Amino acid sequence: MIIKVRLGTRDDIDALVEVNCSAVETWHHFSIKGRGDTASYNELSPWERTMHGGPWMDHSALARYWDDIDQLGIVPLVAEFDRRVVGHLDLIFSDEQPLGDFLYLDVLMIHKAYRRKGAATALVKEAEKLAENRKVGLMLVRPEQYEGPSGLTYRSCGFEKAFDVYEMETTISRAEIESKVQTMSIPRTQKAPIKTHIMICGWISISRKTWYYTVNPNLDDLYRFSASDLTLSAKIATRTYFLRVQQNFFNHTKGALFLWAPLPLDGKELRATFRASKSAARWLGIRTLTTRTIERYVSMLEKQGFRKGSKTDTYLAKKLSHGDPKPSFNRRETKPLRMTAEFEESPFY
Repeated sequence: MIIKVRLGTRDDIDALVEVNCSAVETWHHFSIKGRGDTASYNELSPWERTMHGGPWMDHSALARYWDDIDQLGIVPLVAEFDRRVVGHLDLIFSDEQPLGDFLYLDVLMIHKAYRRKGAATALVKEAEKLAENRKVGLMLVRPEQYEGPSGLTYRSCGFEKAFDVYEMETTISRAEIESKVQTMSIPRTQKAPIKTHIMICGWISISRKTWYYTVNPNLDDLYRFSASDLTLSAKIATRTYFLRVQQNFFNHTKGALFLWAPLPLDGKELRATFRASKSAARWLGIRTLTTRTIERYVSMLEKQGFRKGSKTDTYLAKKLSHGDPKPSFNRRETKPLRMTAEFEESPFY
């Protein structure tokens, strides 16, 4: 079976929807109460279809998502067999703290009828060629399951475990914003602060993409999965923190926290920012605030009253020839990652 890999275009939208829908055995209605009765594909609204796997499940949703592809600089690769699109892989080149310059392998999907025939491997190898051509020394990916088909595919291509992501939770009690913290809305002109700030809370993806989908004010209702939210900048002295508290769409007493902190990290400022985050959550009626963070920051969040939950994701990485001789996700030697003694760093590895 000879697989051809090329750059995807808007002309591939129908084929990409077919690829992704092939993995769904049963379709369901969705509402604010959650998943509902079974239904046929044609009986569902575009939003209900996206609830089964994102914008790739509906033509109109994917057409809108293509605008995000352009905005985020995503490189969409498609795999063809006998001129039929049988899979795709989205790539994002980024340069952000604490990872540096890298290529992120975002969404990988192979048509159910064409799996285990080399399409996924062909896409990953093409991604590596692009990274080598751009002289990027590291590839990063979050497989759907570490021990599942995608995890095994990446590991067979030379990827190794880099770090884990954990779910953390705290119960919201009375919390007041300290007088030294000035909160305000984030300006529409604010670009993703990926080189000056570290994403401590909200590891659902890399910092660049998470910022786009949590802070971007121009996304329409098709991408809204929260009932209410507050997106704020918190200024302490001369430094600015960015945070978003997002109310759960299906359970309004629960919410999620996203937080970007400037470098170097400061313990007292972080405490004040977490208090502001909890105050915002309480204002929205949230009683249980959750977030996802990498193992490096688990102890930091525990000091702020968060409880460590289960491991949710495992990131894999592959060192390329253009990278540092010994890549380290710890990067203790870099001055921007210097922290106060209270928040001693733990390594990614």
